[in-house]
Amino acid sequence: MVAHDTQLSFAVCWRAIPARAGEEHIVTRLLRDRGHRAIQTPDTNLALHAFDVVLVLENCHWFSTIMGELAAMKGSARRPLLAVWHWEPLPLPRAAGVPLPRLSVREVAKIMLRDVRATDVYTNLAALRRLSREGWPDLLIVSSQAWQESLAERGIAAHWVPYGYEMGDGAPLVGPRDIEALFLGALEVPRRKRIIKELRRRGVDLIARGSWFDKELWADSRTRLINRAEAFINIQRYPAEVSAHRLILGMANKCLVISEPIYRPAPFIPGEHYVEAAVSEMPAALNYYRTHPEERDRIVDRAYRFVTEELTMETSISRVLSLVDALNPNGHSCRG
Repeated sequence: MVAHDTQLSFAVCWRAIPARAGEEHIVTRLLRDRGHRAIQTPDTNLALHAFDVVLVLENCHWFSTIMGELAAMKGSARRPLLAVWHWEPLPLPRAAGVPLPRLSVREVAKIMLRDVRATDVYTNLAALRRLSREGWPDLLIVSSQAWQESLAERGIAAHWVPYGYEMGDGAPLVGPRDIEALFLGALEVPRRKRIIKELRRRGVDLIARGSWFDKELWADSRTRLINRAEAFINIQRYPAEVSAHRLILGMANKCLVISEPIYRPAPFIPGEHYVEAAVSEMPAALNYYRTHPEERDRIVDRAYRFVTEELTMETSISRVLSLVDALNPNGHSCRG
C-alpha cells in the first residue's frame, strides 16, 4: 500500500494516441511539479514494487499487462496502491431516461475480436465490474457525475473528479472567425455521421474534422483551427453523455459551445457556460447568437473564465491527491 512519505512514486498509465506519441501527459507533469516522482508508462511490464501508487488514466481495460502484474502482487505488503481515474464512456443511470445505446458494427467487431482498444460503454463497465468483484481498485474516480450515479446503481462506489483544463487545450487568438460551426471528434461513429449530415441538410455550414493520427488536429494547429470558429458543436458519441474535454476545448478558445442535451453536465452549467439544444434546434440557436453578439459574448466570457480559472487540471489533481491521502493510514500528506 501507500508508503508513508511526503514524496510518493507514481506510475502513470496512459495510452497515447498515434498523433500524440511521445508526449508527456499533463497529469504526469503536475505530479512531478508537486514534488513527487512520476514515471509515465504504456501497458508493459514494470517493477511495480518500486512505486507507491499506480494511477491509471482513461480506462483500466487498456492496461491488461499492468493489471495482471498487480493481481500477482495481491496480498503483498509491497503492492502499490491502485487508483483508476476513468474518463471513457459508461452507461447512463436509469434516472437519465435514455435507452441503453446500440453499438456500431465497429464496436461489436472489437468486442468479438477481444481487441484491447475497445472502449464502448459495455466493455468499459465490464472492466470496472470485474475489478470491483476482485476488490479493486483501491481508489476509483470518474470524471462524470452521471457515471458515478450509474456505478452506484450497480453497487460500485466511485468518487467524482472532473477532467480539467490545461494550457495545451488552447487560448483565444486574434483573427477572423470565418467558420460558422466546427466539430472535432472521431468521425467514424455512425450516430455522429447521421447528425452531421442532418445539420448540413438544415443549412448549417459545419466543418467536421477528426483523426487519431493527424498531428495537424492537435496542439497549436488545433488551437488555430478552433479560433477560426464562431461556434463549437458537441455531438456526443452516445446520447446525453458529457464530453468534458470537447466542451473545455471550445470554451478555452472562446468559441460559443453548442451541445446536445447532457444528463448531469456538472461542473458545466447550460445557459451560463454553453448553449444546450436538440439537433433540430441547433440551426436556430446558431442564428440567434450570431444576431445577438452581446449575449454570445457573455456566455463565451463566463465559460472562458470558468475553465481557465476554476476547472483546471491543477485543481483536479489536488482533489485526486487528497483522495490518495485519505487512504494513507498514517495521515502523511502526499500533496506536496
